[in-house]
Amino acid sequence: MFFFISIAGLFVASCAAQVQQNGAVGDTVCREYNTYYKIQGSCDSYVECNAYKATYKTCPDGLYFIRDVEWPTYPCAYPSDAQCDAQDAPQKAMPTEDCKHQYGFFASPLATRSDCGKYRMCVEGKAFEMECSMGLAFNPETGRCDWPDLVPTCDAEAYLGFKCPPATYDEFGKAYVVNFSIKGSCYYFFSCMEGVARLLLCDEGYAFDSTVNRCMDARRVQCQEGQ
Repeated sequence: MFFFISIAGLFVASCAAQVQQNGAVGDTVCREYNTYYKIQGSCDSYVECNAYKATYKTCPDGLYFIRDVEWPTYPCAYPSDAQCDAQDAPQKAMPTEDCKHQYGFFASPLATRSDCGKYRMCVEGKAFEMECSMGLAFNPETGRCDWPDLVPTCDAEAYLGFKCPPATYDEFGKAYVVNFSIKGSCYYFFSCMEGVARLLLCDEGYAFDSTVNRCMDARRVQCQEGQ
């Protein structure tokens, strides 16, 4: 569900300008011919070894070093995809008028509790307004699109425009999962469990059959999109 695009292509042209190179840091650092090493105490600095020659580098502002990356893959990623320990610290932020960091995914000023799918993507300090896939909301805490009920800043019922009926349980106390069709849609449907609604989409080749309340072979489902 997570929609975010690969960052490698975005940075190829800008790496040379954004990477800080402080020269060789001692060739004894490189125990392998070509590799990367994390720099202790830093979230985003690393050593690149190329032909046993070590060079200190720092990811662009807003990105972290990927610890298990294999050379020559680009070694920087968004914080949601790269780990930073509590004892480590990132470089000083280089904010712009619209972006807290040069790169990253952030809450959009256009988002509201009832319209919480909007978010802001920053590339080289420039902001681009984006929107999560249908049925998902942007979670500022993780920098990812998530289920609306898991996003504290989102009113899931208002955003989805749907409220589940009270939950029902089997003899063992397990909640039943109940599906509901959406008027005008042959493929999307709401699924409720313990009063929580999720907007789901049938797999390719399937359509939602309201007579049995589940996805079936689309060839056997009588449905016209938009009606």
